[in-house]
Formats: sequence, C-alpha cells, structure tokens
Amino acid sequence: MFIGLRYPTRQQSTIWLRRRQNIQPSDIAKEMTVSRPYVSQAQRIAEERIEKLLKHTAKVIRIELREMSPQYGFAVGYCPANKSLTYITYSHQRGVQTWFTHVGDCASCDMKQDCEDTLRNLAHEWEISIPENLPPTELGDKLFDTIMRRLKWK
Repeated sequence: MFIGLRYPTRQQSTIWLRRRQNIQPSDIAKEMTVSRPYVSQAQRIAEERIEKLLKHTAKVIRIELREMSPQYGFAVGYCPANKSLTYITYSHQRGVQTWFTHVGDCASCDMKQDCEDTLRNLAHEWEISIPENLPPTELGDKLFDTIMRRLKWK
C-alpha cells in the first residue's frame, strides 16, 4: 500500500506548470496573490508528489524506469511484457498517463480520439506544435522524441 500517494492540489499543479514554463516565482506569486516562499514550497511539494506518482505508476504496470524528471512530469522506461519503450507523463489537465510505443491501426481503434486528445493536450502543455494529419501512434513518436530531446535524454 502506498501511504501518502497523492496528486498535487490544483494550486500546486498550476504553480508547477507555470514554473515548467519558466515563469519566475515572483511573477507567479503576484499573479496568484501568494507569497514567493509559498510558490517555492508549493512547487517542491508538487514535484515530490509527481515523483511518487511516476514511480508508483511504473511499479504498478511493471515498467523498468530509465529516466525520470518530476520537474517536467515525465518518465521513460521499458516494458518487458510489451517489449516497448513506455512514457509516463504527469499533465496539469489529465493527471498521470502512460503511452506504450507501438505500431497500431489507429483508424479502426475505438480509443483513437482519446489518444489524439491526450497527445494534443500534452503537446499544448509542452508548447510543442504537432501535425494535424498523423495517426496517434506517429504523433506520439514525434511528441515524445521532441520531449526527450528537450530534456537532453536523446
């Protein structure tokens, strides 16, 4: 059992996202009418909670983590069962999500729209533009490749 496994509060998650977007803590404090130390504390708590969520998710679905960044809410690992790279993300809007690299027939998949929505939301939070006309499997490859390069993991 995971005692203390909690998502960041809405305010902590907002502060975490704004810091990830390189907004200065003093500007966030003014914008949210809180103190600068409060912003730092909220960010620290958010990152601690995100780290626990990413690790827990990896453990539950048996992913061997290779890289993880609570600061960016992103982890990559390997899934022996699927023999694929697996990405675990924390999103301000969607919480924790996993993405297994795979070749799929997206056109006939019932989850196509959900996959597209998830990837587009993640791209928006990362401020990454992705093409409109690709199936989710290819969008995912492009998006996660871009994120990995930003984090200098590739």
